[in-house]
Amino acid sequence: MGPSLLCPSHTALPSSDKIETFGLNLRRRRRKERSKLPDRDYRKICSKTETSTTMGTSRAMNRYSDIVRRATRDFRGYEVEAEEESFLIAFQQPLDAVNWCLTVQLAMTDTKWEEELLTCDDCIRVFKSRENGYDIPRLIFCGPRLQMGVSKGRVDSVYHYASGHMGYRGTEVYRTQGICRLAQGGQILINESLWQDLPKDQIAPYVHREVGSFKLEGFDNLTSLTEVLPRTLEERARWFGIICAECNKLIKPKEGYVKALGSNWHTDHFRCWQCKKVLNGTYIVKDQKPYCEEDFFQYNAPRCRSCSNPITGGFIEAIESTWHPDCFVCQRCHKAPTKDDNIFEFNALPYCTKCYNTVTNGTT
Repeated sequence: MGPSLLCPSHTALPSSDKIETFGLNLRRRRRKERSKLPDRDYRKICSKTETSTTMGTSRAMNRYSDIVRRATRDFRGYEVEAEEESFLIAFQQPLDAVNWCLTVQLAMTDTKWEEELLTCDDCIRVFKSRENGYDIPRLIFCGPRLQMGVSKGRVDSVYHYASGHMGYRGTEVYRTQGICRLAQGGQILINESLWQDLPKDQIAPYVHREVGSFKLEGFDNLTSLTEVLPRTLEERARWFGIICAECNKLIKPKEGYVKALGSNWHTDHFRCWQCKKVLNGTYIVKDQKPYCEEDFFQYNAPRCRSCSNPITGGFIEAIESTWHPDCFVCQRCHKAPTKDDNIFEFNALPYCTKCYNTVTNGTT
């Protein structure tokens, strides 16, 4: 008998222009169960989960798949695809997707797995540390560990007439795959933009923390992520460590790191966004991206109307332009104006009174 899951009423996906997607990686290809097809498209939450270890036996694999599919039905999900190591599942509501994650993580921990499987390094039992004299141990890891990533955005739908099944593709699917790869076994990572929109009082008991912003493969901008865990498994967070926002790998205890822009970085991975030079000292942030001073001013500072070079210090605004103080001179005699001089414009350039009269053959 499979593990007990939190079960809201079974409901097939209705026609809707708002669909949420969510995915899970498995180690074996399984035939997909079909429910009512959602309509075309769509705004989606994409989530992907993946095991951090091989399932060992077909019995364990079947049990694993049953947990996933039961929860998918119970939380009104639609199984889009099941590849060799992954599920992609659609939900109408982001709340259902997040509660699905929490429920599956608990069910995987509470399931009675074969002892042979539990001898694997990534499947061994791990108990919560004893606190306040409480002597009954609580499992925080037991069996295969799922990596989960959740995101939301626009995706494209493709209806497969031969199978009668709806598929999804697009940027947000790739983003979700990147978030899932970043997650560690037993961890749920959620795109911050989705997390902010959730009704927190309707989520199953949980704990959360912001883990920073990360550069996902194939994306230029950083993606901010929040870690969410079932409250009874909150001690798992101590096992996940610190992840570098650039390479998405664990920062080991003896490795130095930089804390900046709400994230953590290996010291040699915190680089200028433009020239890729390691930033050891002062840097400037624009659009949540770090720049060395040289590149920031080169690409972002205003340009002098006269010499066209970037302005990094004091400047003069005149004749609807910006000027270096040393460049704001009469264009004929090249003398800088004094406080008592009048400056005249001719062809959008500054002239002193005498030179202005000369070039215009006029008087003032």
